[in-house]
Amino acid sequence: PEAGKTKFGDWAMQVHATRQNRRESTRSRDESYLRNLVLPTFGDSELGAVQPSDIRLWIADLKDQGYAPGTIAKAYQILSRAFRVAVADGLIARTPCREITLPKNDRDEKRFLTPAEAEELANAIDPRYRAFVLTATYTGLRFGELAALRTDDLDLLRGTLRVDEQLSRQGSWRMVSGPLKSKKAYRTIGIPAFLCEELAAHIAQYPSGSDFVFSHAQGGPLDYSRFRRRHWNPAVEASVGPSCTPHDLRHTHVAMLIAENQSPRYIADRLGHKSTRTVLDVYGHLYEGVDEAAMESLDRLRSQAQADARQAPQGSNVVPLDTDGGNRRPG
Repeated sequence: PEAGKTKFGDWAMQVHATRQNRRESTRSRDESYLRNLVLPTFGDSELGAVQPSDIRLWIADLKDQGYAPGTIAKAYQILSRAFRVAVADGLIARTPCREITLPKNDRDEKRFLTPAEAEELANAIDPRYRAFVLTATYTGLRFGELAALRTDDLDLLRGTLRVDEQLSRQGSWRMVSGPLKSKKAYRTIGIPAFLCEELAAHIAQYPSGSDFVFSHAQGGPLDYSRFRRRHWNPAVEASVGPSCTPHDLRHTHVAMLIAENQSPRYIADRLGHKSTRTVLDVYGHLYEGVDEAAMESLDRLRSQAQADARQAPQGSNVVPLDTDGGNRRPG
């Protein structure tokens, strides 16, 4: 019983400090959620005193304050983890995170642009970032991977692009290089010929002292928030219309590959996913039209086979199958 009197704030900070294998940007983000959204309500509460009703009220209060469903879900995840570890360590008998309903995210999670819309967006954005839009559309790289792309990652003669790092924000402004999400994310992919030409022209026109392929006007790395506010959002407003995020170009790339009958295995490898399951779970509905086209192809194959059989000449020489293992006597 005494263990349950531990202050949640002290315990949650201890749990946060002992989590391993996280990027610095992830640690900073989680600590920000913990300090700003969780601890103001639960910091001084005893672990054993928090009830499910307290958590429901907290979630309702965050929603009333205008926090996005995704933000609330992340804050709740941090809260729930602290209580799960407290149960595992024997401080409390069970977690109060029971029968909790999180706000539903009504925003469309994905938008798929047509190739024409992607071209329209590329033409509408600041010319400095035209190649960025085209590269995102025709490679499917994440924003952090694009921001970290360096000139020596490109082999424009062979038409390949190497992904071996990503940029993420550390603190309020500094962008730092870090490892990718998984081993599978380290990859080299092919890029179409037109994109090689676009990138060559872009590098010649907008060189960066830090050798980043894409940089802001002063030559430094791209920051996601500033890029969206200053360049992306105005271009979206002037072309394809909201809502559309840079990550939607990754979705668009997948839709293009599926429309061209590329396999889930190929798409997973190109995107840097560990398995095809992510592709099928997220984009499986896009395969419906592909499946119908495949069935039509099978129908055509069968019809052609029947036609060939009808046209076969009578009395064709057919070699009988030797079922005696070659031991049949002559004559």
